[in-house]
Amino acid sequence: MRRKNKGFSLIELMIVVAIIAILAMIMTPNLLTAIQKAKLKSTMEDMRNVGMSVDSYMTDWGHVVIGNLAALDPVLRPFYTKRLATRDAWGNAYTYTGVADEYSISSGGKDGQVTATDGTIYDPPTALTDFNRDLIYSNGSFTRAPRQN
Repeated sequence: MRRKNKGFSLIELMIVVAIIAILAMIMTPNLLTAIQKAKLKSTMEDMRNVGMSVDSYMTDWGHVVIGNLAALDPVLRPFYTKRLATRDAWGNAYTYTGVADEYSISSGGKDGQVTATDGTIYDPPTALTDFNRDLIYSNGSFTRAPRQN
């Protein structure tokens, strides 16, 4: 009686592993960029929500909340917002500045370093290093952020 060998040969298994490895190498950069883009969008949405809360406060009281981010929480919650975001999606603290009737909310991006003070709209990020760019939301609009398509 002859025995039939069932299963895969070593060569077949090595080919499958090689194909999986190639697919993983191709997909990993795209996955990492997609994760960073999601964090960027989340950060921008949180900044917009804080800005809208400050705008609502300014409509009611005639001035923005004076001071820094710590001054916002007791004034804006719970009437103007249920949850006040104090950190961006990368875990870095936002920077808030309020003076008279002007305010600014900043995020340093992935690296957490706020270095830009100019208001420029730049091309959407395509490389992982592009996520280190600053985000600045001032007086109801983004003054430094990626261009929206």
